Amino acid sequence: MAKAVLTKYRIKSPKLNSKLKITFLSDLHERPWADLMPLIKENDPDVILIAGDMLERYDKDINYEFKEASPKKMNPLKWALFNIAYYYNFIGVRLFCFKSRPDTERTYNFFRELVKIAPVYISLGNHEQKLLDEDLELFKSLNINLLDNSCKDYYFNGDKYIIGGLSSFADESFLEEFSKKDGYKILLNHHPIYYDVMIKDKDIDLILSGHNHGGQMRFSDRGLFSSGEGFFPKYDKGIFYNKLIVTAGCANTVAMPRINNPREIVSIELVEE
Repeated sequence: MAKAVLTKYRIKSPKLNSKLKITFLSDLHERPWADLMPLIKENDPDVILIAGDMLERYDKDINYEFKEASPKKMNPLKWALFNIAYYYNFIGVRLFCFKSRPDTERTYNFFRELVKIAPVYISLGNHEQKLLDEDLELFKSLNINLLDNSCKDYYFNGDKYIIGGLSSFADESFLEEFSKKDGYKILLNHHPIYYDVMIKDKDIDLILSGHNHGGQMRFSDRGLFSSGEGFFPKYDKGIFYNKLIVTAGCANTVAMPRINNPREIVSIELVEE
């Protein structure tokens, strides 16, 4: 995996009277993280926000209903290419990626380092279908705020923020209630395509997403492929509408290499307008 980068955004809001610095990340997938930590410390965040897929809890034996909000309709050629890419990745991960296989204790150690830097809030992605008891115990012992279709108030320098987490198995009633709250609303939402389906008309100030891994390979500043949206995903990485930020993520889950698409830590400065 190529060396990670720190990408910076600055967003103004009339709701704010001071500055908040956020470190935002997603999609570690229990992979190595040593080169990520210097970037996080360099950013010196006030709060750390995580949009899912840090742990691997994606198992056929887990009884959990997961649905895509808006499955992409593909013509037969695209569907065939999608399946070729999927099975290439499936075989490649298992045969050739011995050094980067998932390791839960590795991610636990990452969490232990993060909480030394700033408060941590995390929502759930599609690989976190059902957390284990030991996951929940770790979050509790480290005071990590788990947002599973829920939200918490966060106060900083006199400003009120409401940080919410929309899980992969989305609860739209939570989303409706969250959008009506008073304060600067930040939504951790693993799937960026959910923006079009259920978020864009809601009164939410900032949406932070991952999942698409930047499109894996990027040509002419456009991502090639994502497991959720297929080829040329609409929301590969970057900032959209000045309110939806999509990160390329912290790791790969597939054998396919990244091209023009380094792993990413995101810095967001929220400032008064």
